[in-house]
Amino acid sequence: MKNQEKQEQIIQTALHLFYERGFKNVSVMDICDACDITKPTFYKYVPSKEEILRHHYRGTLDELSERLRQLDPEPDFWRLIVLGLTFTLRKSVQMGPELYAQYMTLNFKTHTLTARYNSPARDATINSIRKAQENGQIRNMADPVELYLAARNLGLGLALKWCMVRGGYDVVAQTEANLAILFQPDHRRIEQAVADFERVRSR
Repeated sequence: MKNQEKQEQIIQTALHLFYERGFKNVSVMDICDACDITKPTFYKYVPSKEEILRHHYRGTLDELSERLRQLDPEPDFWRLIVLGLTFTLRKSVQMGPELYAQYMTLNFKTHTLTARYNSPARDATINSIRKAQENGQIRNMADPVELYLAARNLGLGLALKWCMVRGGYDVVAQTEANLAILFQPDHRRIEQAVADFERVRSR
């Protein structure tokens, strides 16, 4: 088995165990037993079980960047904004509040939270905000970077609340509703842009 395949096997096995038992209830030895490897082999491919959670989220950002790239030239910039600002959150919901809380705790301890704000997906989302403003699809004309950061912080606050209440409400729906309040989308203009795009594409 190639090195990358072995690393992926360890990561996916560990994530499965985290989902099943909870992060704190899974030891490195548990992961080793499930993969039929020794501890030295584990540490050859993965620095720590904590790094597996970080790897998961780095992969999520890469996945988001690819998704946004595939949607170009999407004329519904509001859709792209919402996707860019909720994609990671949707993955967090799949992980469950306990795992997401553990991931956030790791970031707070190592001061790495800001790393989530720097990625091609961030730049693509800011660009969608700018285009939405230029095309009248959103009414909030504040600086696109500041709008993005405000939206990210809004989502982060709702996600942390979701963790504190142990997943007791639909955090994605709540975030989308608050994003609409912040950005003030003009759905009539959005629908017109999509209709015009489809008309041109069908010729």
